Amino acid sequence: MFYLGRGRLGIAFVFVSVFIGYSALYGARLLEIEYPDWVATLVMLTYRTVGAVYVCVTAAKQIPLDRYPWFARTYNWLLLLFIAPMLIAILIRNFAIEPFSIPANSMRPTLQEGDYVFSEKLTYGIGRYSLMFGWGPSHRFGGRSPKRGEIVIFAFPPEPTTSYVKRVIGLPGDRIQMRDGRLFINGIIVERKPSEADNIELQPDEMLYTEYLPGGIDHQIIETSDTSRGDSTSEFLVPEGHYFVMGDNRDNSLDSRFDVGFVPEENIAARPFLIFSSSRADRFWRSVQ
Repeated sequence: MFYLGRGRLGIAFVFVSVFIGYSALYGARLLEIEYPDWVATLVMLTYRTVGAVYVCVTAAKQIPLDRYPWFARTYNWLLLLFIAPMLIAILIRNFAIEPFSIPANSMRPTLQEGDYVFSEKLTYGIGRYSLMFGWGPSHRFGGRSPKRGEIVIFAFPPEPTTSYVKRVIGLPGDRIQMRDGRLFINGIIVERKPSEADNIELQPDEMLYTEYLPGGIDHQIIETSDTSRGDSTSEFLVPEGHYFVMGDNRDNSLDSRFDVGFVPEENIAARPFLIFSSSRADRFWRSVQ
């Protein structure tokens, strides 16, 4: 459409394409179709094929090329269709919003394996691992420090090319310890209460709790027992400029109690805020807390 000088119609095609894609995916999941992603892909291919045929028919009736608007010149529509969107996508991904796939179930019930989330980078500013390949500035630019209870995406300290997602439990200077399955922060036990498992699939040996962190933050956690490997630890003193993170699936999470260790602030890349795709329809388009 841009090539034919039909700029408004071209923009309309873009917005309709996005709407149809998400509607097809959401509808397939509501109908519990086995492969919703493939259904959405088929719908999108059909839509774009019809659009391509329409462009061909329209092109046969178009005015001579020398009367096309500026953006219909070959070099300009190539720029509009390929280079400009690529640059815009790179800028958005690095400085604003980036999609992220949840690789494991360590953050159940908040996030589960296979969820796709949008993460934003403006809250914490731009740091070294906010940009692709760890090409960010050595000192964080803008934003604020993470707060207790917030979920963060960060570069795994021993291997920064791998990204983890966990919840911030300990701030710089805090003393963190697990005693018989209970979390202690600065020597004070963190309250937890049994929680209703509405719309949450639990295994027979799993218990759901609501945990109340200092500062008024509450969130749900899953426990299988209070005697697992990470349920009794020595006391951790969080160094300056670092954070202590844990998974909400407490007995199935590799976090600061184990190989992850303390997470340097420079390793924190983004904050997930929205689930935009999931294997379960009731989790689709849900905020992350």
